[in-house]
Amino acid sequence: MLNYKKPRFWVVVLAAIIALAIGIGLLANPSQNSYVPRIITGYMVIEDDLLYIDEVEIIYREDTERLEELEELGESITTPSGYYIYNPNTDKQTYKLTKETTYSFVDYSFLFLEDGVADRLYTTTNIEEFMLHLNESYSDSPPAQKVPFFIEVKDGKVITITEKIEFTI
Repeated sequence: MLNYKKPRFWVVVLAAIIALAIGIGLLANPSQNSYVPRIITGYMVIEDDLLYIDEVEIIYREDTERLEELEELGESITTPSGYYIYNPNTDKQTYKLTKETTYSFVDYSFLFLEDGVADRLYTTTNIEEFMLHLNESYSDSPPAQKVPFFIEVKDGKVITITEKIEFTI
């Protein structure tokens, strides 16, 4: 401490410029990395090669704290299936389907699997097979608008669409 010297003016200026450049670089970096896929749960509609998804939140019966929060907001909550689907906003996000998009669904009509397959889970990259499943399995038009699907997206494109049996019953 006895040998402390005040830094030269140009050292202070250089340190300030470096700190400012680092700060600007951190601010310019998007908070959500576009290289990391994101999972969205929601109701979907497929038209041509576009997927429109209305994002929802699935709250399980065990999450009493979250259920109480929603009840305080005036939500009328029942969980006969063990979960509650919260959909406060019906705005839709749009993503592009590609030839690489993978579709996983429960083939309970045995359209593609042989009878006797225990879990009936079928995976394909063929959108026609997926659309046939939706049209055969759901009575609404367009099909499956009130069943949550799990959509993995990256850079505006759909990587996977997954149907889970507990939400189809």
